[in-house]
Amino acid sequence: MGDLRVDGFINGKQVISKSLSGKGVDTKFILLPDDHELNADGADSTRVVMRVTDEFGATRTYANDPIVFTLEGPGRLIGENPFSLVGGTGAVWLRAGEEPGTLRLTAKHPRLGTQVVELTVTSAPKESI
Repeated sequence: MGDLRVDGFINGKQVISKSLSGKGVDTKFILLPDDHELNADGADSTRVVMRVTDEFGATRTYANDPIVFTLEGPGRLIGENPFSLVGGTGAVWLRAGEEPGTLRLTAKHPRLGTQVVELTVTSAPKESI
């Protein structure tokens, strides 16, 4: 089965092109944090999105694999561990602790390998009254 490419045109000008895989194979495991820096105030948090895609970056909607996390550094993981993807995607949260440093989240997919993201946890600004 071949790949599908769809091109969108407005007034004769191409405005989008989308390719979909005909292979039906999970190809990439992606880990995407919303932020790369948090304040060390014990409350600052960010979402980390996981996604399984085909070779063109389209989400594989039938991927429901369990993702296993390891977190190192001054913070904590908010979410289930392991986390089962739903519709090829999912998200967990990272909350900074009260000490500066580096948060390193490792996410392991059972077939597509391991992805790592690092976030910098900086000293929280002094409160002013």
